[in-house]
Amino acid sequence: MVTAVGFIMLAIIVVLLITNKTSIIPVFGIIPIAAALILGYGLKDIQGFMNDGFASVLNTIILFSFAVMFFSLLSDVGMFDVIVNRVMKYLGNNVLVVLYIACFVTMISHLDGSGATTALVTIPTMLPIFKRMKIRPVCIVFVMTIMSGAMNITPWCASMLRITSVTGLDAQVLWRYLAPVQACAIIVGLLLMIPVAFFEKRGGAGMTHEEFAELKIALSKPAEVSVSRPVLIFDMLLTLFMIVGLLLGWFGTALGFIVAFGLALIVNYPSVKQQGAKIKQYGGPAINMVMTIIAIGVLVGVMNGTGMIEGMTNAILSILPESLGKHLTFLVSLFVIPINTIIGSDNIYFALTPIMQSIVTNYGVTDLALATSIVVPCALGAGITLIGPSPYLALGLADCTMGEHLKYSFKWIWLLGIVTTVFAAVIGKIPF
Repeated sequence: MVTAVGFIMLAIIVVLLITNKTSIIPVFGIIPIAAALILGYGLKDIQGFMNDGFASVLNTIILFSFAVMFFSLLSDVGMFDVIVNRVMKYLGNNVLVVLYIACFVTMISHLDGSGATTALVTIPTMLPIFKRMKIRPVCIVFVMTIMSGAMNITPWCASMLRITSVTGLDAQVLWRYLAPVQACAIIVGLLLMIPVAFFEKRGGAGMTHEEFAELKIALSKPAEVSVSRPVLIFDMLLTLFMIVGLLLGWFGTALGFIVAFGLALIVNYPSVKQQGAKIKQYGGPAINMVMTIIAIGVLVGVMNGTGMIEGMTNAILSILPESLGKHLTFLVSLFVIPINTIIGSDNIYFALTPIMQSIVTNYGVTDLALATSIVVPCALGAGITLIGPSPYLALGLADCTMGEHLKYSFKWIWLLGIVTTVFAAVIGKIPF
């Protein structure tokens, strides 16, 4: 009963998100509660589930609130206009080059292994350029998702830490084993930018010769900035310090953005009256995403508290025939990305993997092969899971919905997962 309700609930959620019948807040805020009531839980029980879910997303809420206000302030004073004008002078009218620059920024910013850092560095930097080139904002979320996923298999990243904690493997040993597969994921991810650029141009991305000529004239003029030059330099140095500090791990993301926003607010708007007005102005865009993340907490809390996640995981495993033996590893790897979208990566690592391990080791499958079959597609699909807060941080920064993201990105990401799994099987990293 619990399992069936869980699958039906998620099916309804996915349909509503993809068809844009309603916004994400009532979808995540009402449907899980209704599902829990159907299962016979009382309101006090449901409130307890929700409280657990809220605790799991609290850090994301704090981070997102101050990060959005910080970048909104910088955009408001004109700092990003200055940067975009400089960059556009060298980029020219080339959609594919813009996508590759976004790939490069994503890969560099993900060296610290943090999805939040990657989103906070990549999207505010590249989104104004995407908009200038008429590339859909959801495309920057896709680029960030696919390239950060390919980079998320280094020894210090969360995906590797989770899979090694379950399998008992050494992260460095596992990384050396699957390094060719990671290289394949990066190369194929970069190659996917070619058809993506083609479809974007067919949808209107890029500029006509006349538009580009007008742009060059506009770029020859100084960008409009509402603060003095010393204050603008301070903003740029503060932003650079934030990016370097986040990448090198000098401070936590929440602490960094709370302090950075406070400093930027004081320096750019010295009067208390101005500061109050700007907090109200920048808080508007942040509050919608904060409510979304709180609603995600409802979904996560109810799914965990009612046992839906455990039941759905066991149901997925029950339909996998053990008679396939060692081939089961390859088969599961092909479908990890859609499974991850439904139940989340943590449940794959901590629920699915141990059961798989107990099955496939009887057929001579090594822990290295099993870990590779799980962690590579799971890392690639981390940005399209419905029940994790991280994807919604990127979506909020780009002002996109999960429905738009799934429609745009899912097919490409699953294709990349299939290609890397097949490649891993061909070179002998996963038993076929």
